[in-house]
Amino acid sequence: MKKYLFIGVALGVLLGGYYGVDAIFTPSVDIPTARVNKGEFVISLRATGAVDAKRAFSVTAPRIRGLQITWLAPEGSMVQQGDPIIRFDATQQQADLTDHESTLKINKTALERARQELAIQDKQLTLELQKAERNYDEKKHDAPKLAEEARLELELAKLNFNAKLEQIRSDVAKAELEVKRAEDKVNLARKEFEQTTISAPIPGMVVYLEIWKGGTMGKVQEGDSPWPGQGIINLPDLTDMVVKATVSEVDAAKVDSGQQVIVSLDAMPEKEYHGTVTKKGTLARKKDFNSKINVFDVEVAISDHDDMFKPGMSASCRIIQDKLENIVYVPLEAVFEKDGKTVVYLENKKKHPVELGRKNDMQIEVISGLTGNETICLVDPEIGGPQLPGDKATEPEMNKGREAEPGQTASGPGRGKRGG
Repeated sequence: MKKYLFIGVALGVLLGGYYGVDAIFTPSVDIPTARVNKGEFVISLRATGAVDAKRAFSVTAPRIRGLQITWLAPEGSMVQQGDPIIRFDATQQQADLTDHESTLKINKTALERARQELAIQDKQLTLELQKAERNYDEKKHDAPKLAEEARLELELAKLNFNAKLEQIRSDVAKAELEVKRAEDKVNLARKEFEQTTISAPIPGMVVYLEIWKGGTMGKVQEGDSPWPGQGIINLPDLTDMVVKATVSEVDAAKVDSGQQVIVSLDAMPEKEYHGTVTKKGTLARKKDFNSKINVFDVEVAISDHDDMFKPGMSASCRIIQDKLENIVYVPLEAVFEKDGKTVVYLENKKKHPVELGRKNDMQIEVISGLTGNETICLVDPEIGGPQLPGDKATEPEMNKGREAEPGQTASGPGRGKRGG
């Protein structure tokens, strides 16, 4: 009996020593955890896009050939309405304006002389006509020969009066036409000269456009000679900013004008801005030229943007579908499927069944099984080795299925296993 007792004690010591040493030299694995939340649960749809100004103006080259840019407002600078933003070499336009102004001055002088000549001839011919009429009145009762001579002199005076005045009036009209033509040329030359300096039509930020430069495209710069009507500068008004995003055609029915949006810039994901859906495209389009994916365009107006918002920056949008109050919810990566059941692992690594409801892109509603404020594991503690949250993800946490509708779990109608 003592012999067997001794053997049992020895075996117990050996086993205890073995497991004790194994516990000492086996590294412990820290399981990442998270708190179960209870409160407002936001159902949202993600969309990506780029920042743009709601109002922008494209500044183009004037319809004048042979212009060369001599100065541009610095790209990225803020300008006010009326500030100069582009200057062209105005040497030729200045010379043309000076020549046309000289011609106009000469033509105005000629017109003034013609008008003076008309006034003089009008008085002179009128006086001659009056003399001829008085002479005829005096002699029409004299001898027939004298009366006839007086009558002929009167008719000649009338013909001379009308012919000479008509000729002088024609000269005046011609001079007036020459002045009008010269004025038109001066106005056109002055307009072209004024167009060699372009001012900002609206307040905004200077953005250089690309133009064709000898076989390649490049941003406009000083020294370039753009074509007439070619775009040179885009001037977005940064006082009213939007995000132009896209959503897939599958999700388009969930988006409508007036929905609230949480926006973050990819360059600063930690800061959130707020906006509202103001427009949704009526027709689908291809996402890219060679893509088979159809998308709808969505415009989001930003209500609290700051100086960090610049056109062209990429942004992420969370379009709010619904807000549920007093909801228990957990991270998606904390949910696992075991033996046909949806479970979470409590802090003590014990498996705990849960019933799931609606979800967003990061969390999922827990209908039953948790009350809030529990601590759960973000990885499966039954899988050996170090893990990161989401490792060995099961179907629920991979979020493969469609979003559940109100009153449904993600796996279908009723309260049951989440399909992910």
